[in-house]
Amino acid sequence: MQTVDVRTVDGVRAVDGRATAITVMTPIKPGMTPLVRLVMFAGEHLSVLAEALVKLSFIHYARWSIVTGLPYNGPPQEKERLHYDYLFFETNFNGTWDEYIDAFSEVVPNRMKAIWGTSFGFPGPRPVGPFKAYIHANDLAVDHYYGAYPEATTKTVLAALRLREKLDAFRVKATDITDPDDFKRAYDAFLVDIQHDL
Repeated sequence: MQTVDVRTVDGVRAVDGRATAITVMTPIKPGMTPLVRLVMFAGEHLSVLAEALVKLSFIHYARWSIVTGLPYNGPPQEKERLHYDYLFFETNFNGTWDEYIDAFSEVVPNRMKAIWGTSFGFPGPRPVGPFKAYIHANDLAVDHYYGAYPEATTKTVLAALRLREKLDAFRVKATDITDPDDFKRAYDAFLVDIQHDL
């Protein structure tokens, strides 16, 4: 297992191979938590909103959560009450931190407004400079980051899964082929079918 902690001049970035992680926590304005819940519900249940995120095919994982309190684990920890609810965002993606924020600003600006617009200090997704500064200011430092497939992108993982499915189907089909010429034709057709996933 290889874990990489990359420290840059502008803060800590979690990078493992081709994957990068961002963790952002922003305070939600009083009374806005129900709106955040509604936006999250709509994002999860309305396919038209999910379609825009499909364009961001370099994302391994992204999740928004609402933090309303901190667990108490007993002494010596003191009980602590948050002054605000917090919007917690975590993601893993291929590429650089800047490319990721640029893509969100360009592809789903209205969704960014809807969800982060409920947090203090959100400047809007465009222009992207202030948006990057806002995300950077609220980006939590990551001490350790591990990627199961550090050299694989989301596209290569999906291609490998498609290839495995097609190879399994070809294997089943090939067991019934006894003529070498028929096998060659079937194999050539299989190669043509999988060429984009190699």
